[in-house]
Amino acid sequence: MDKKEYRQIAEQSANGDAKAFAKLYGLIYREMYYTAFYTLKNDDEAISAVTQTARSGFGAIGNLHSEQQFRTYMMKTLCVQIKNIFKYYTDNSLDSSQPEIKKALFELPNLERMILAMNIAGKFSCDDIAAFAGMTKIGVKKRLEHAKLKLDIED
Repeated sequence: MDKKEYRQIAEQSANGDAKAFAKLYGLIYREMYYTAFYTLKNDDEAISAVTQTARSGFGAIGNLHSEQQFRTYMMKTLCVQIKNIFKYYTDNSLDSSQPEIKKALFELPNLERMILAMNIAGKFSCDDIAAFAGMTKIGVKKRLEHAKLKLDIED
């Protein structure tokens, strides 16, 4: 999407056009959902986090002047939503019917799991993840390497 098209759609969205916002949201919703799902370990919580993020994005679209700003805002907001859900996490039990890789993934610390999910499912770079999660690039790299080592994932 070029800048002119983005600005036109963003302006329509800022004026309350939900269909225009849906076009922008359609560019990133899968990345957001997969990041949330593999981080939170629960479909309902992932949908809740993504939905809350979309609501926030719809309200803020008028202040976001490029597709990259929209993407960054949405992923930052999703990280905040995920962190808020972590605060209320109470069920850490694993279902015995889950595949081994899923069990291993869900046993990672929350932050490492989120970073790994963003990197693998969302295909985000360490720079992007650092910006989204409010961390340093070195901190992200360290946690990503640690998570991959635990799961025996090679780059």
